[in-house]
Amino acid sequence: MPIGITTDVCATFAGAIVGLIIGKKLPEYLKTALNNILGIAAITMGVVLIMRQHTLSAVVLSVILGCIVGEVIHLESLVNKGVTGIVGKLMSGTNADEAFLIQVSVVVILFCFGGTGWYGALNEGLTGDGSILITKSILDCVTALIFGSLLGKIVPLLCVPQAIVYTCLFLVSGLVQPFITPEMIQDFSAAGGIITLCAGFRLTGMKRDIKVLNLLPSLIIVFFVSAAWTALIG
Repeated sequence: MPIGITTDVCATFAGAIVGLIIGKKLPEYLKTALNNILGIAAITMGVVLIMRQHTLSAVVLSVILGCIVGEVIHLESLVNKGVTGIVGKLMSGTNADEAFLIQVSVVVILFCFGGTGWYGALNEGLTGDGSILITKSILDCVTALIFGSLLGKIVPLLCVPQAIVYTCLFLVSGLVQPFITPEMIQDFSAAGGIITLCAGFRLTGMKRDIKVLNLLPSLIIVFFVSAAWTALIG
């Protein structure tokens, strides 16, 4: 498994285990402080990634088009419903109530379907650079610690679907690598940066109404827009 993906999955697992051990001993004020720091770190990562852009206009257009596609098909709602349904079936027969299932679903989406994670896995497959996921592993470790203390034994198990999703993205990106130009990768990085920035705003509570998952189509659209923009304008 690639080093970036391996690091992120292992960090998530380690954080979840620590969360299980400390349980409810983690003070609420500390959880809030850590959550805010995670959001600020994500915002910082997003800004750095946006600066890698080749053509900012192409990046902005890609994110707008991706947002439109995501909103039209209600991507975030579909993922939410799908994950909640799967979690509900896996935990049938237990004492899990609806609120608990929703919380677990949020964690699944955070670890497996986050914009930064998808971008990081694709980027590692395209460039061999796992630094995005290595940086993200710090955030995921602390996040897993918090949720592990709240939700219990199911959180460490979520590393399995996380590894599967990221590995699939890594393999897919490797197949299309011969068709990708350096300019397209730069604009792809910037589009991923905007998604990461939005995730940070949402995590800190500054903009909770941002549907980050609805922006994921832009990670695909940006390749076509960037290629067309470079061919037409240069």
